Amino acid sequence: MKTIITFLLVVWTTIAFAQPHMFVHTANAGNIASAVTYIDHPGLNNNPTAKILVTHNWNPSNGTGVYNDKKTGAFYSTTQNKWCVFNEDNSAMQPDVSFNIYIAQGTEAFTHISNAGNQGTSTAYTILNDPALNGNPNATALLTTYWNANGVYNDHNYGFWYDDTPGTDHWIIYAEDLTAIPTDAAFFVVVEGEGVQSMRHEADAGNISANWTMISHPLLDGDPNAVFVATHNWGVTGDTSNVVLDKTFGVWYTGTNWAIYTEDQSAMPVGATFDLLIYDPTLSTEDVVIEGFDYYPNPVNDMVMFKAEAPVSRVTVFNVLGQQILDIEGDNTKMVVDLSGQTSGTYFANVAVGEAVKTVKLVKL
Repeated sequence: MKTIITFLLVVWTTIAFAQPHMFVHTANAGNIASAVTYIDHPGLNNNPTAKILVTHNWNPSNGTGVYNDKKTGAFYSTTQNKWCVFNEDNSAMQPDVSFNIYIAQGTEAFTHISNAGNQGTSTAYTILNDPALNGNPNATALLTTYWNANGVYNDHNYGFWYDDTPGTDHWIIYAEDLTAIPTDAAFFVVVEGEGVQSMRHEADAGNISANWTMISHPLLDGDPNAVFVATHNWGVTGDTSNVVLDKTFGVWYTGTNWAIYTEDQSAMPVGATFDLLIYDPTLSTEDVVIEGFDYYPNPVNDMVMFKAEAPVSRVTVFNVLGQQILDIEGDNTKMVVDLSGQTSGTYFANVAVGEAVKTVKLVKL
């Protein structure tokens, strides 16, 4: 686990954590190439060993909704040195489609590859073997398909289930259409996560409306800017509510709550269960050390200077509500940011230097 550091302001912690490795990516004309959308993020660029989770977000920040009834996976481009989200059926990525992205921070993530040695009692099952999962039916696990390991396309919906058969007691990834999982198909699997809260949500008659099921959680309710990722969980062998869900799903903000919905707009089945990892603003993360880093003046009248020994590649400024107000790119060891157009108050700046991102508090006079 990371070193816990107490910050004076909870919102400082919110932005420091949420922006570096839990964020929303939107496809647009500038980052789409055929079936992929390139992610430009300092924690992912030039980092082929990263592991990410991806969940489609219909209307981030309560914006205009865009459906995406495609199975999507993660792909690292060795030509662009960036991670991508791509459509597994290789169809064109549509503009304005958004995704919630979680960058795994440590040992909570691993790559699982389906092969004959870990096949379950069906070719639609691949058995996981991980100390955090084995013998633990109450674990929270999420997945995203991953292309690069063996270059295998994997155009299926997937979920987890726990086999509590004596002598087994393992989690299993299964294809929701119950057809064979491609040999050598790869998955990113995250267990519990870091800097997040986990929850298990079950669709029932009280929270289902047509093709969606409304979620209630203190970190989500009333917050259109909340960020979370989700995976379908079939359950434990013998559960009365086991539901196969061969549907691509996404998340959307209803105006008061977040919900999970089926992309093809078919009815959400009673009993469908989902595991979520939700960004938690009360969790701290270790401080980031950047050689030669400094910023001044603070408090700020108009201009603030950021500097480091290596080039400052990006400065992103947020208000206390977590809303982005400035996003400036650079390639120099010094960067000047103009806050003259902002009202007096407290702001937070994410400063990217190489692969490191440091968050600082600014007071605008």
